[in-house]
Amino acid sequence: MKVKSVGSIKNKKILILGGTGFLGNKLISSLLNDNLQIYLLARNSRTRKDLQKYNSNINIKIFDWIGTDSKIIEKILKEVNCVINLCGILYENRTGDFDRVHSELPSLLGELCLKNNIETFVHVSALGVSEFSDSKYSRSKAIGDKRLLENFPKAKILRPSLLFGKGDNFFGQFSKMSSISPALPLISKNTRFQPIFVDDVVLAIIKLLSNKDIKGNIFEIGGKFVYTFEELLKILLDIKNIKRLLIPLSPNLMIFPAFFLQLLPKPPFTVDQMKLLRKDNILNGNHPGLEALNIKATSMKKELTKIYKN
Repeated sequence: MKVKSVGSIKNKKILILGGTGFLGNKLISSLLNDNLQIYLLARNSRTRKDLQKYNSNINIKIFDWIGTDSKIIEKILKEVNCVINLCGILYENRTGDFDRVHSELPSLLGELCLKNNIETFVHVSALGVSEFSDSKYSRSKAIGDKRLLENFPKAKILRPSLLFGKGDNFFGQFSKMSSISPALPLISKNTRFQPIFVDDVVLAIIKLLSNKDIKGNIFEIGGKFVYTFEELLKILLDIKNIKRLLIPLSPNLMIFPAFFLQLLPKPPFTVDQMKLLRKDNILNGNHPGLEALNIKATSMKKELTKIYKN
């Protein structure tokens, strides 16, 4: 995907944290089309095959980074004028990981950005986060957003709903599952989502980087339509032109097996995720959205058809 340059994106020097995931790969791919310099922090960068694609590109510099190392961040901040933080985890390997990644890191970045006179800081959070949530994931994200703005008041925070696109964690996983299983788990079938195309999120980030006239700090973004969990799976199966049995499961009931499964190195689901599924993940109108960024939401069904149509 190539997103056309908007405003003054060219010639910027940008530090990106958490840029090796689904959204990060899409964002960097787009940014490298422009004449700008990217500084990417990544764990075990010297041995990772997924980063080899950048080896011949002079516009990206990759630095090996341990999440607790603030010295390398400070060093790079003296060379850049923009920061993008995409760091986020779905489960904890150690107690306190949510707080370290979602709360402490944004807070630290806010302090360092203020100290180093950073021009623009775009932080990607998540839709529906709340300090009063039952979910540690949600609470840690909300606290991180709050502490970031306290330390760097001009930061821009994006809170997207469920992301979709080629290689996403939702439709991609269920598509793979449907290829080998006659049934799919339908956990909390009536929980509602407002899926947003990953390219729209990339464009939102770029607009916030390039347009200083955009007012506001927090932007909650989602697609045009709201779907239940069940509707999303049925749409996927319809596009793939296959039939699978959908087995309804209650998040409350699934907490028991999740308690044991979350002990695995890469758990299929956790207790915290079951708590998240108890509540809808849709826009409530409390913050500006895509309209404020002059972005029209991409059709989910149209894009999924491109990806999964046989």
